[in-house]
Amino acid sequence: MTKACARCGKPFQVSDHPKAGRPRRWCSSACRRLASEERRAAEAGHTAVTFIKEAARLDDQVRAVLDSPSACRRILRELSDRDARGALGDAKWSSVADELARLRRPSLPTRWRR
Repeated sequence: MTKACARCGKPFQVSDHPKAGRPRRWCSSACRRLASEERRAAEAGHTAVTFIKEAARLDDQVRAVLDSPSACRRILRELSDRDARGALGDAKWSSVADELARLRRPSLPTRWRR
């Protein structure tokens, strides 16, 4: 038989032949503990707060770093330190190490062509 959790509403299986004691109300021990905490908070006059964790998009994170000179400075320092320690030797970091090497090369003056 399937029942819905009294706290989160997630369905969970219960035995057709229940054991002695109270029937299950929660899908997990975590939900049981959270329900207990919520009841205690409600008895003390507090209201529940729900935190919704949203996955941050990589583009948003990159934009936030590029908009901050101090964040850019920290990233550049950290990458330079890692490169000096040899931590960028792994194949997955090779493109980053190549870009650091390119940035370190003195730039050649550009010539205007007609």
